[in-house]
Amino acid sequence: MKPNLIHGLSLAAVSAFALTFAACDVDKVEDGELPDVKVEGETKLPKYDVEGPDVKVEKKKVEMEVPTIDVDLPEEEDNEAPATEPNTEPNDNQ
Repeated sequence: MKPNLIHGLSLAAVSAFALTFAACDVDKVEDGELPDVKVEGETKLPKYDVEGPDVKVEKKKVEMEVPTIDVDLPEEEDNEAPATEPNTEPNDNQ
């Protein structure tokens, strides 16, 4: 892939993640702790309560006016060759 395309795709992915995360309400409910330098202690990560947005999905019937299209095809001329069926017989030149 080209570098500009990769940069554009990564920017789009980060933007989509940021928009999704911005729609959430995040409250920190407990602090985290780092382990001892000797890595002998327990690790404790912070806890978060994440509440997503309320989403209401409904269906409703809508009537729309659809445009009509009139297509005029040219008539076949007498000097055109008719369409032929493809040759389905086996070829003897194998």
